[in-house]
Amino acid sequence: MGALQTYGKQYQANQDYASLKQVVDKLPEGATKKDIISILGEPIDMGFDLRYLLDSTGQNGCVVGAVFHYDEKGVIDQKWLDEICE
Repeated sequence: MGALQTYGKQYQANQDYASLKQVVDKLPEGATKKDIISILGEPIDMGFDLRYLLDSTGQNGCVVGAVFHYDEKGVIDQKWLDEICE
């Protein structure tokens, strides 16, 4: 996960879309909640997913960010980067 660590550090420093997208796109299957936190730092933990936000809004006026949904074992089973409108 060397390249992911590099993108993660860049995201932590800049909260930029490009590096967060690389983590979402390149995260290997079977990655865990612990892996995400080690790559991207402390998330907003909703108890069923981890969220990492950008300092921007999308077309619908909602914050843009990445969501990593995890199962009962802590394995990431869904991930996406888009507006988070709730």
